Amino acid sequence: MRLTEIPKGFKSLLPEEVRRRWELLEKVREVVEKWGYDPLWPPTIEFLELFTAVDRNTEEFAFKLVDRFTGRLMAVRPDFTPQVARIVASSFKDEEPPFRFYYMGKVFRDRDGDRETYQFGIELLGVKEVEADAEVISVVANVLKELGLKSFQIDIGHTEFLEGVVEELGIENRDKLLNLLKHKDFSGIELFSDEEGITGKRREKLFSLLELYGKEDVLERAGELFKNEKSAKALEELKSVYSILKSYGFEERVIFDLSEKRGMEYHTGITYEVFHPLYGFSLGMGGRYDQLTGKFGRELPATGIALSVDALEELLEKKGLLKVSGKKDFYVIDLSSEKHLAYEVARELRKRGFSVARDIVQRDYQESIEVAFRKGYEFVLVLNKSEELEEPVNILVFKFPRFRSSSSQEVVRIPLEGKESIVSQVLRILEDLPSLEV
Repeated sequence: MRLTEIPKGFKSLLPEEVRRRWELLEKVREVVEKWGYDPLWPPTIEFLELFTAVDRNTEEFAFKLVDRFTGRLMAVRPDFTPQVARIVASSFKDEEPPFRFYYMGKVFRDRDGDRETYQFGIELLGVKEVEADAEVISVVANVLKELGLKSFQIDIGHTEFLEGVVEELGIENRDKLLNLLKHKDFSGIELFSDEEGITGKRREKLFSLLELYGKEDVLERAGELFKNEKSAKALEELKSVYSILKSYGFEERVIFDLSEKRGMEYHTGITYEVFHPLYGFSLGMGGRYDQLTGKFGRELPATGIALSVDALEELLEKKGLLKVSGKKDFYVIDLSSEKHLAYEVARELRKRGFSVARDIVQRDYQESIEVAFRKGYEFVLVLNKSEELEEPVNILVFKFPRFRSSSSQEVVRIPLEGKESIVSQVLRILEDLPSLEV
């Protein structure tokens, strides 16, 4: 094993990738804060039972370790939502709802594929009405539009609709059927129907369920097919959500998918998942979880969603919508043995809002200039450059035309004076540069 190797499913981000991520996160943060959401920062590690108490499957894929102080099992965060529920139930127990929070960070799941993913999520707690679900969906739609995406789609379903269907059709092997529906396994459902003896009208209804995918009319068709009380109530909730989404102006982005139960084990109502035709996987998933916070001592209805930042980055880069220019202004080279002037000039330029780095490697200054340009600096300021038979001078070097590929360099001489004079002259040169561009 090489020391440079990292475990499967993890990755390092290089400077340009980090800047793209920061830019993306800032854009998303700005949108959700306009909707009134406040930030939370849960710990990376919690006791394992926090997660298994709300989803017993968590233990299968959680990274686990033993707390050396208590001997209890801990888990590296596999899911943000239980953490948010715990925080609200304990730290906000005396405050009145609604609670609106957002978070960002990594989740860790020990399984095939990416074992470390970055999420940005929002949670709305304390509102049982479907307006909360409509708001979360609308925030997501708003975020995606602000990022420049136009063809995204939000698939909306309801866990209780499917539960009602399973009961109405009298299907005993519930979990197997739901798994087949999740994977849209038509041949598997045919085999399942044969094995379970599902025939006649029951079989027709089961296969009609697979067609309940589309726009608003799907809700009417579903109501005609399935008459049980649980499914009917779920359909009314979905109609109400759609009506509110119309008011927000986001209804065009919505598709109803009633044939699949989405989300985690704790999801108990309306669910939603985000897709885009240029990306083959989900961009985010969420839904209602009305029974979760009660496990931590305070009963609160809740809903929320987590977006995959990794997926959004990949999609936005593919569409050319995530262009970030790392701001690198000045690279300062001081050729004197004492570097005081370089320190002072750099400090003065930073005070004026410029990014400034110093050359602290001993080498030929021309090589340092080339290194600076390769690293993306726009200007190189060389201090105390000795001139043949003359006093030392300062020079400002930049590519011409600016911001374009060119092997030529422009050099402007600056008299060797105090730091204020040098900075003032540099600023005057910068003011004149636009008129030099072609």
